[in-house]
Amino acid sequence: MRRSLFLIPLASILACAATDPSGDAPPGSDVKANEPAPMPGDAPAADAGADRSDAAAPKKNACNLAAMSGVSDVEPAFVVGAPAATAGGTLDGQYEVKKATVFLPSASAGLVDPDKSTGSINGWAVFDGSSYRLHLKADFTVSTIAGPQSQGVDTESQGGFTTSGSELLLDHACDTAIANEADYSFTDTGKGSATILIKTSTPYGDIYLQLDAAKN
Repeated sequence: MRRSLFLIPLASILACAATDPSGDAPPGSDVKANEPAPMPGDAPAADAGADRSDAAAPKKNACNLAAMSGVSDVEPAFVVGAPAATAGGTLDGQYEVKKATVFLPSASAGLVDPDKSTGSINGWAVFDGSSYRLHLKADFTVSTIAGPQSQGVDTESQGGFTTSGSELLLDHACDTAIANEADYSFTDTGKGSATILIKTSTPYGDIYLQLDAAKN
């Protein structure tokens, strides 16, 4: 199971925007007219023993990779559509996010206004051998037909990682809590830059958060 470190619940933004003043949801949507959108951190109640295996799993590193400092905030762009495919490579060293793009699903066209949406992202990643440490703080305000909708996340993760082609697999071995599910992929050019792409599936289609980073 792939689990999201960075997931920002933009699906709730789309759910809110999709419920127009008349109370009608768009065709094919499973959003109910009078059902409020989920708030950040909301999730179905889990079985009491569901995460015990994760909690009991042995840590694959010392969970002590040093944090990066002096990383500047960047303002993300918002786009309706999908990003280019990732190509893999080798992740090794420190990466500072210099550019970010939020790709909203095509089904959100007419529900959101990318040009009037705003946000701030501060992100970095360290990959050392088979260990990683990642940080992301993000605040988004997406302009929608229902008005501005805000979401945010402030999280860190450490553990072990592996790659398979362009797929990035994180075991979250050092984390005390793990959020929702997502898929990670990446491109490292080998020339001082890398991209991490986080895909989350929603009833409206896939949402992508693309983080373009420079290697320190």
